[in-house]
Formats: sequence, C-alpha cells, structure tokens
Amino acid sequence: MKVYIAILLCLFGVNQFELKSNNKEAQTTLTVNIKTDASQDGFVYVALHNKSETFPKKGNEAPYMKRVKISGKESKAVFTEIPYGTYAISAFSDENGNGKLDYNFLGLPKESAGISNNYSGFPKWNKSKFKVEGASTAQVIKLK
Repeated sequence: MKVYIAILLCLFGVNQFELKSNNKEAQTTLTVNIKTDASQDGFVYVALHNKSETFPKKGNEAPYMKRVKISGKESKAVFTEIPYGTYAISAFSDENGNGKLDYNFLGLPKESAGISNNYSGFPKWNKSKFKVEGASTAQVIKLK
C-alpha cells in the first residue's frame, strides 16, 4: 500500500511540474520603428501600454518604456520578452531635453509625438491598440 501511495505521489509531482512548465506565459519581441519628417538629434521616449487607463498621457506608468537615441529621421526601440496580449504605443521626441512631452495651453503636444497605428485624431485606445503574438511583431510610428 505504501508503495502505491509513493508511486501516486511521484506521478502527481511529475504532473505538477509539467503543468507549471506548460503554463509558462508566451513571450515575443516587439520592434518599434520611429520615423520623423525632419532630421532630429536627441532622444525619443517610447511607452508600451497594456491598458487604456495609462494610454497615452501616463507613459511613466506603462509597463514597458524605452529611451532611444534618434539621429536623422529614424530610430528603433526593441522590447524583448513581451507577453502576448493587446498593447498600444505612445512615443515622443524630447526636443528640449526635459524628459517629458510638453503641451500648449490647448493640451496639444508642442513636441513631435505619435501613437501606434498612426491614428491621427485624439489618441484613443480602441484606435491605437494592436495584438502582440507570434515570433516577433513590428510597428512603425510616425512622429508629427
């Protein structure tokens, strides 16, 4: 009887290990290509949001953020080990070097900014979100 219990416990332990390894969250790489109309130097801040509550103005609360050097008219931000899911991107060129996106008195950006899907109206989660899945995903953001 003790032998049967020991065998059952061993089998249960093996099954638990397999269940844990099968539940590992799928992850991928996301490449964000940032383009501008005019040649620039400085940094671009890119925030990868996974919920509408932070998009687009609370980039510092997004789960993934990058600051990348821009030289000329383009730059690239690469996010690795991103869990599959739905995301939206907000990005801006920090033209005055203060580390934040500046707005005018109407609430419009004073510096070049862009969002995923290159939606041109007021940034909305439903218009900017996209799926991240598969071996890799790429997005192109045009700063305006």
